[in-house]
Amino acid sequence: MAGSIFPGARIGPDDPRYDTLSRGFNLRWVGAPAEIALCGSAAQVRAAVQRAVDEGRRLTVRSGGHCYENFAVGNQDGVIVDMAPMNRVSFDDRRGAYCVEAGATLWNVVWTLYKEYGRALPGGSCYSVGAGGHITGGGYGLLSRKHGLIVDWLDAVEIVRVDSGKRARITIAEKDGRAADLFWACQGGGGGNFGIVTRFWFKEIPEAPAEAHLVNLAWDWDGMTQAELAEIIARYGRFFAGHSRPGGPDDGLFALLHLSAKAAGQIVLTAQYVGDRPRRLADFVRFMCGAGVRAPVAQRHPVGQNFFPLPTTNVQRLPWLYATQSLDPSGPNRRGKYKSAYMKQPFPEAQIATIWRWLTGDFQNSQSLLQVDSYGGAINAVASGATAIPQRSSILKLQYQTYWVHEKDTPANLAWISGFYDEMYGTEGPLPDAVMDGCYVNYPDCDLKDWARLYYLDSYKKLQRVKRRWDPHDVFNHAQSIRP
Repeated sequence: MAGSIFPGARIGPDDPRYDTLSRGFNLRWVGAPAEIALCGSAAQVRAAVQRAVDEGRRLTVRSGGHCYENFAVGNQDGVIVDMAPMNRVSFDDRRGAYCVEAGATLWNVVWTLYKEYGRALPGGSCYSVGAGGHITGGGYGLLSRKHGLIVDWLDAVEIVRVDSGKRARITIAEKDGRAADLFWACQGGGGGNFGIVTRFWFKEIPEAPAEAHLVNLAWDWDGMTQAELAEIIARYGRFFAGHSRPGGPDDGLFALLHLSAKAAGQIVLTAQYVGDRPRRLADFVRFMCGAGVRAPVAQRHPVGQNFFPLPTTNVQRLPWLYATQSLDPSGPNRRGKYKSAYMKQPFPEAQIATIWRWLTGDFQNSQSLLQVDSYGGAINAVASGATAIPQRSSILKLQYQTYWVHEKDTPANLAWISGFYDEMYGTEGPLPDAVMDGCYVNYPDCDLKDWARLYYLDSYKKLQRVKRRWDPHDVFNHAQSIRP
């Protein structure tokens, strides 16, 4: 009903909410916009966009605020369109499809789809991430090996764009139709490129699992040798190299290997299985704990974005919703820096040696780590060019992370993560070859030189054509936006 829609608000520097709403989740980023436009409907977004265009102000958009770089709030004297009031998750009878509004957080999406419809999108693992940015960048999570990326289920988007006459328009982009190219671009082309997506529609969504099996294993750094760490990393890579084909018996298995710096005290492996073969989780644990690897112990401390679900090495059987809640952290608001890479093959020996050097070196921060996520399965059943996210042959996805609180610690943390990354891949980054396959657009990294190739591989030229057609004046732009 119209009465339930937030009426909209314009937050200026004199508003007590301004200082908070002009900051990102990453405390490195603080903007100074002329205003923050809080919008509760597509019509309100269109009005805010038109006003900014008419006034010659730059537009940026925030759905959740988790942007790793300064793309959302990095706006001097412009307009930040904040989508938080557009947070509804429902079934649209008119379109015969489930509808997720762009400002809904991932936990809002998980909770509502499960409770009201018994469904689950295969999306991310941080509860406070906004759907708008997450989905437009591909949408990847703990169910993705079983069900693919969120964009593989997407049927249509509602997007506010600016036409050649500088008029803000609301456009519905669908798989088939005059805006099919724009729809394709919204399937992994990244946020803030073509307009402001306000709604996503899905005609089909996978059924939610009834239960999940979880295990959490840790190995103490005390007594860890380079050979043992190498064996753990090598086993992890070998397992997923052999168990990542689409529709295989292990597609319900998802794992996260947290290779934390020595100061953290432990490295941690968290794994979840959903499906009718829970023994596959026990088989995975036995494989990981084979010759050359000590018996694991319980995790003692959170790592990264507060992954600390179970302080035991026993496999736990939980209702799926509760398991998801256990694995659904965002961590405290801190400063952070991130880098990414896709891998098509296990780690080469030289990379494993580099990992050892940088985790045990002179710089020691307990919140610095390399997180290695399992990949493949249903994700790789989709052709590379079928969506705008082209990495469809990888077995692992990496996220380099470091977190800190005080500004004075920024140079040391940036030096550590940049030095680690450069030694792994050289200054050009993980360019596609037999082992590597570029970077994940939803983990943006402004240090990348050839970011267009690393994010989009061979899809970038098509994305440029979409940009020229649907945002001819380059109204929506940031440091790594698609160039017209």
